[in-house]
This record gives sequence, C-alpha cells and structure tokens, in this order.
Amino acid sequence: MASLFVVFYRNMNLGHPGSPDRATLEEVLVAAGARTARSFQTNGTVLLDAGNPAKVVSQAAGEFKTAAGYTDAAMVRSLDELAEVLEGKPFEGHKDSRTYRETFTFFDGDKPLDLQLPWTNRKDDVDIIALHDGLALSTIRKFKSSAGSPTAEIERLTGAPATTRTLGTIERLIEFA
Repeated sequence: MASLFVVFYRNMNLGHPGSPDRATLEEVLVAAGARTARSFQTNGTVLLDAGNPAKVVSQAAGEFKTAAGYTDAAMVRSLDELAEVLEGKPFEGHKDSRTYRETFTFFDGDKPLDLQLPWTNRKDDVDIIALHDGLALSTIRKFKSSAGSPTAEIERLTGAPATTRTLGTIERLIEFA
C-alpha cells in the first residue's frame, strides 16, 4: 500500500449536477498523473495510486470545473495512515446507546484544534473523541430527524473546509484497497 492514497472530495455526488460521473472522475485523475484512480461509492471518495497525490488532485481541479462545474475542496490522506488509525480501535469505549454514527472528518487548514478531548458541542449531538493530523474522529447522536454534523463543527472551529465519512465507509475502503 506504499503509494496508495485516498482523496476525500467535499460535497461530491457522482453523476449529480455539479459533480462528475464516475468515469470522468477516474479519467481526469489518471490524466493528471495518477497511475490508477478507483472511485469508491458515489460520495467522492477515490483510491489513488500516485507518487505525488497532492499535485494530481491540484491538476485535476481545473478539469473537474470545466467538465462538471465541480469546485469544492479535496483532502488527501495516506491509506496506510487510515489503516493505522483503525487498528488502534479509536471508538472503543466511546459508543453508548445514544450513538448514531462514528465518523472520520477530514480537514486541512492552518488553525490547529486545541480541544480538551472528548469535546462535545453545545447541541450535545457531536463528540470529538480523537484528533490526528487533519482528522477528527467523532461520535454523533440523532435527535428527532436531525443528526449531529462533525463537518459543520470542524469547519466552525478551523475556518477551513471539511468532509466526513462514516466508520463503515472507512472500513469498507480499507477492505476494497
């Protein structure tokens, strides 16, 4: 897995207005320099084999704008780093009867998060339980029809774009790779 990375696109829904379709997503990333690009699910999660993934993603951005009007953020992480986080069983001891989902929120930005963990938002529907470089692990609760949004909390705290995936998505992604 040495050169495998994952690109987490924010607000990308393959085939919907403002987002590329699967073939375009993969073709544009390969044309931008990736050895391979395999879309995983339809939520803008891509397994990327590239020597310089940040450069590939940056070069692909203009083509996504031209082809589909997509201009949102993308966060790149090493597949090995994600596997290492999972191996540590980060959610053990943090799930209770109120837990709706366990999540990974990816963000880039210059403002560090200096939170005493676990941290709970004012609405009591998001607990940030761990922080890694550009990654917040959270549990969320759902009250009535509204679930907590770790993406909104991280964006508010950092002033930078963020995107969230569930624990199940990350586990399936590691298996897929």
